This record gives sequence, C-alpha cells and structure tokens, in this order.
Amino acid sequence: MIRLVVFDIDGVLTDGSIIIDESGREQKKINLKDIDAIFELKRKGFLLAAVTGESSDIVSYFKARFPWDYFYSGEKHKLEAVQKLEKLASVPREEICYIGDGKYDVEPLAYAGLGICPADAIDHAKQAADVILQKAGGAGCLWEMVGILDKYNVPDCREHYFLERLEEHKDIFKKLSSDIGLMDVAMGIGEKILEIFEKDGKVLIFGNGGSAADAQHIATEFISRFYRERPAMNAEALSVNTSTLTAVGNDYSYERVFVRQIEAKARAGDMVIGISTSGKSKNVIEGLRYAKENGIYTAILMGDFENPELGEIADYQVKVHSKITPRIQEAHIFIGHVIAEYVEYKRYGEG
Repeated sequence: MIRLVVFDIDGVLTDGSIIIDESGREQKKINLKDIDAIFELKRKGFLLAAVTGESSDIVSYFKARFPWDYFYSGEKHKLEAVQKLEKLASVPREEICYIGDGKYDVEPLAYAGLGICPADAIDHAKQAADVILQKAGGAGCLWEMVGILDKYNVPDCREHYFLERLEEHKDIFKKLSSDIGLMDVAMGIGEKILEIFEKDGKVLIFGNGGSAADAQHIATEFISRFYRERPAMNAEALSVNTSTLTAVGNDYSYERVFVRQIEAKARAGDMVIGISTSGKSKNVIEGLRYAKENGIYTAILMGDFENPELGEIADYQVKVHSKITPRIQEAHIFIGHVIAEYVEYKRYGEG
C-alpha cells in the first residue's frame, strides 16, 4: 500500500530541457496530462511531496501550482529529505513511492517502497527503480504512474499479483548484481567449458520438471547459436529421451535415470551440470556423485538451500539467493544464457 508519493521535478514534471528567451530567462515545458495526474493523486487521497535540488522562480511556480503536502527546494541530499518526510508524515518507507530520473534520485529510488522512473531516466536511476515507465519525463509519465498506483494499492487485483511477482524477480536479480562469489563461480564454469570444448569434450545437463526444461533450453543454446554463425558445440540434455528415462526408471530406479546416461555418454574431462532448485534432487545428486568419482567435472545450479553432500561432489556450486522455486528457475535460465553466450564469444568472437 502506497500512501505518500514523492516527486522530483525537473525531468519528471518537465522534460528536463531549458528554453532561454531573449531576456535570458529560463522556461520549462510541462505536460497537461501530468498536471491532471498530480491533482488526480490528491483526489485519490495520496499525500504528495516534492523534493528538488533547484531553487528558482520556476520552482516557486511549481510550489504554488500544485496541492503539495510537503515541498523541499534546493535539496541535493534527497535521501535525507525522504527520511525526514518518513518521520514527519508518519509513513514507513514501504508506503512511500518516489519518482525521479537523475543522479540525485538514485538513493531515494532504492530506499522507497516503490521507486519509479521515467523512460528517459539515467541508467543508474533505472537500476535503482522498481518500475520504469513507458513514457518520458514531461511527456505524460505521471498519468501512467497513476494507473500503476491504482493497481499497486488493490491487493486482490490481478495486476497487483503480477507486480508482487515482479518484485520478487527484481529482488533476486539485484542480489545477483552484487554477488561477486556467484559471478566468479558461474564464469568459472564458462572458462572450464571452453577448455573442454577445445579438447573435443562435451557438456551434459540434467534436472527434473522445470529444471529439465531449463537443461534442454541451455543445451540448445550451445548447439544452435546466439549472435553468430559458428560450429555447434557439444552439449546435451539428459531429460529428453523418454524411452531411456522410463526404461532406467523401471529397470533400476528413478534415482539412476541420469547416472546411467552419464555412464554411457561422458568421459573423464567432460562436464555435467545438474539443476535442482533445492539442491537435493536424488537423481541429480547421484548423477553428480558418479561423475565426480569418474573424473568428470561437476556443477550444480540451485537455490538458497543447504546440502552438505555437495561440498564433496560438486566442483562448482551456483547458489541463487532465494527459496522461491519459479524465481530461482528464472535466475537459472539467465545464468545458463550468460555462460553459453560467454563460451560462444570467447571461442568465436562477436557476431
């Protein structure tokens, strides 16, 4: 639930451009839809605040023109201003929406419960924001924001459900962007695969359910292509041959459906990649164990769970910091794409 909306002005209410008339006076452009949007938010009961780094006659106009509950001008330390508002209005940060587009807006965008930026915001602002609007600043973006806040504040609304899932997704990817250890392990897998392909080795990938689909998807990226025409690279998913899976499952046990295939297809110096959100799928663990015992490099893509066995059987552990299965799988596909793209780039250059 959002109760307080905090606005940057230049680049949000205006398009960020400055017109200088013959007398040297500055003029700025504002969209009528954005004027209507601010009054619509007030009508809907939102508290409204503006925090701008400027202090000029134009800023004074904006202060008088709109129904602000709070207005700060000449404020370069915008995060501090938002934190003051948090106390002054008795509104927790989770119930604050901040919209901004520039370098001084990055910290409050990340701090607020809902950070929003126009389509033409700087890259750092876009990275900090939760929502990037379709419209640019001064071009009706605030009316677009009204629609988003309407959906965000209705918990039973289907769009609210969508936004909540999107929040989970973005949270994981923000964590990925600061997880140097995970990056190092993932790119280490890429480097090892490069070595393996240079020696005419192969990569086998496997998992269950959605992870089986991910294994098939990632293997295909090696075999087909990304950005350039090049030879196919030797990768295979072990979840696609239903006759083999059902025969091994029936004749032996389901725990051996991957072991039996690794025994047939892999040799020392190849690599197997198991995918298991829990890190505990028995057939994945058995596949990794067999590979490790036979000189085959082993890697696992998993979620934020503990499995002491992996320390002994997995050369590479890529652990996505989430316990939500679909969000983990979304990160796994991203990581698989990056590894396959990197291998293609290093072997064959840019397309």
